Amino acid sequence: MQRTDGADPAGLADVKGAATDPGESDSGIAGLPASLCVSQDSVSHGATPAAAMTFDYDFKMRIGAPRPVVFERLLRIEHLSRWFCGWCRIDPKVGGAFKFGGETCIILPEQRSWDTTIEEGEVLRRFAFTWPIRSSKTRVSYDLEDAPSDTAHLRVRHLGVPFEDTTSGSVQDAWRMCLGNLKSIAEGRTDSVRPDHSPVTGPELRLTVLIEAKPSAVFGAFADPAQLDHWSTGGLPRGITTVEPRPGGTYAFGWDAGAIHVTEWKTDQHIALRWSRRTSSFVIKFDFEEKASGTAIYFSLVGFAEGDAEDIRRQRGRWSELFVCLKNFLEGGSSGFLNSYEDQARKA
Repeated sequence: MQRTDGADPAGLADVKGAATDPGESDSGIAGLPASLCVSQDSVSHGATPAAAMTFDYDFKMRIGAPRPVVFERLLRIEHLSRWFCGWCRIDPKVGGAFKFGGETCIILPEQRSWDTTIEEGEVLRRFAFTWPIRSSKTRVSYDLEDAPSDTAHLRVRHLGVPFEDTTSGSVQDAWRMCLGNLKSIAEGRTDSVRPDHSPVTGPELRLTVLIEAKPSAVFGAFADPAQLDHWSTGGLPRGITTVEPRPGGTYAFGWDAGAIHVTEWKTDQHIALRWSRRTSSFVIKFDFEEKASGTAIYFSLVGFAEGDAEDIRRQRGRWSELFVCLKNFLEGGSSGFLNSYEDQARKA
């Protein structure tokens, strides 16, 4: 039976839980509800933007876990805090409140938290919520389908966003980062790099990521063109990667980045590249260090134009989501995206 009035068709009032927001005492939910109402199909809904120009985002992903498992990771507070936000409270019914915040949100809250409303849902298959951002009524929807070999296909849409960049980089890269972490935890692995909204304080970018694989395997994902083509495109190889592992050799990721050349190459330990762009020339370094639980990659990017904090933020978001793709590829066999980077964002 379908309901649109926000009533509690499955006795959700009896489900007890706790908010994950430090300092909040309101009840949240600790267990997945037995049912989630549905109002009408998500395709018939759209965001109601107030901004002059808005952006729509559309992500498709294959996750190596059954559909019910993925749905649970979308709703339970202990999982949401590992991929979507820092803390949350959720009343999982149509008309229910979904409140979230923290420093790892895709977009930092304008106040202490984002106060959103669940707009529709269907048990174990879909739900959507309205998310007011800068007076724009944006809308997020999740749709799940069964896929072969006990896996799931997830489609995520965020419509009517009034900007394309945030303090962590682009909205698109922040979503890709979060969805990559969702894939990882749904498949029983650890989360990784999260959106970073901290102020830019220096002229260079540094990131660290831990991969649960041996240094030779991690380094191989940079040295083998086929592997590089997979993770640097999010799982949709384009056939344009190049690896010439010697000083002066050509190096190309799975996107059109301009001229990149190898300056240093030490197998399983270190790679340095020079990336010539129209506005600046970057030096990119990857250092690989074996750890008890895998391999740490220490990444640095230097050569930004003086005072160009926006470029640093964008590169921070882009490389962060690439490292999440790399982690999923090496630990799970696939970065997971089913639609290309270029097809995931458009002006509304």
